[in-house]
Formats: sequence, C-alpha cells, structure tokens
Amino acid sequence: MTTSKLRLICAGLVPLLLIGTGCATKGFVKTQIADTNAKISALEAKTNEQATKEQADITAVDQKIAATDSKVADVSASAQQANTTANQANQLAQQNQAAIAANNAATTAAINNLNSALSYSLLTKADVTFGFNKSTLGKTDQAALDTLVQQFQTRPRAVVDIFGYADRIGASDYNLSLSRRRAETVARYLVSQGIPLQGIHIIGMGEEHVPPNLSAELQTMDPNITPGDARRLARRVLIRVYVAQASLQTSASAQN
Repeated sequence: MTTSKLRLICAGLVPLLLIGTGCATKGFVKTQIADTNAKISALEAKTNEQATKEQADITAVDQKIAATDSKVADVSASAQQANTTANQANQLAQQNQAAIAANNAATTAAINNLNSALSYSLLTKADVTFGFNKSTLGKTDQAALDTLVQQFQTRPRAVVDIFGYADRIGASDYNLSLSRRRAETVARYLVSQGIPLQGIHIIGMGEEHVPPNLSAELQTMDPNITPGDARRLARRVLIRVYVAQASLQTSASAQN
C-alpha cells in the first residue's frame, strides 16, 4: 500500500472520529492525526526499506547472473581456443607424420640405391688362351676381346676383373709372374680399346688355381683329350665384366 492511499484512508477516518465523539477536542484530533501520520511515516519508511532491500537483492542477483554469463563466455572462449589449438596440433601432427613418412621413404630409397650401387652382377665374360711360355695375344683372342669391349661401352662404369693363369710346367714363382704378364697383356689391350684403366683389376693366379670352368670344358671335349690340351686350357686369362645393379635397373627403366 502506497503512502498516498494511507493518507486518504486516515483523512476519511478523522471525520468519523469527530462524529463518533462529539466531545472530542481539537487537541485530541491533532494528536490522533499526528499518531496516524507517525504510523504512516513508519510504515512508509519500512516499506521503502523493504523495497530498497529487494532492489538490492535484485541488483545482486543481476550481478551474479552477469558474472555467471561472463564466466560462461570465458569458458566458451577457452573451449573454442582449446578446440582451435587441438585442431592446429592435429594438423601439425599430420604434417609431421607425412614428413616422417616421406623421410622414411627417402631413406629406404637411398639405402636401396646404395645396396644396388654396391651389388654387382656379371654383364659379360671372355676367356683367351696363350701359347706355351707366351704372353702375347693372337688375332682370334683380340676378336673375342673386341666383342667384350663393345658390350662394356653400353655400361661405361662397369668393372673389369682379369685373372691370369699358367700351366704347371716350370717353377711356381716363374708361372706366377707369367700369369700376371698375361693378365697385364689383356689389360693393355682393353685400355687401348677405350676401357678406363681405373675400372680394371688384374691379378696373376699362377698355377695354384685351376680355372673354375676348366673341368666343365674338359668334360665336353673328347674323353681322350691329351695332357697337352689340358695344359693349353690352363694357359689362359679370364675376363669378367661386372656392372652395378643400379645401372641395370636404370637401363631397364629407360627401355620401358
């Protein structure tokens, strides 16, 4: 109830009091009015106090709601930032995984290439024989070497191994030296035909190592082969041309 309404009610009560109490004095009336006004003022003050308190409570609630909304907004922003950070971290992880996979692939390819470069396969071979106590090449032997040179030219980085041999006639030391001179003769001819010297390896095996294919050759010949024929086959030089696996693979890829 508002103060104005209370005052109207009290104003209506005063005439009633005057009518009901014909002997009432003006002082009494004033006293009653003063008491009534005091009560009204007290009630008004109490009402205002209550209203002020309620308004303060409402303000406090509004502040709490605003604070809560602010916290919710902060939490939402933090969650969004965390989500963004997580997405960035995930993208970075994927990029790192892709980089690691690429590095692994490159490493594997490099290892395979290195293994291929270190692994050699036989490209071609030739055998030439020499006369007794001789280290000079005949025309037929030169023709065989020319065929080998032509094949070498298709793989200029190939490696040539030359093994010289001698028969068992004579001293072992002499035969070792003779086998090396035969290997050097073949090497000189190959170099004269354009094969790089740095790709040639020579060794004199003497009479201690029988050529690995000698037995096979003897078996394909007449069973009545003479010891002279066997010694002639022993007076030989074996030439083996090896090429790196990587070179073979590159050539095959180019042809495809």
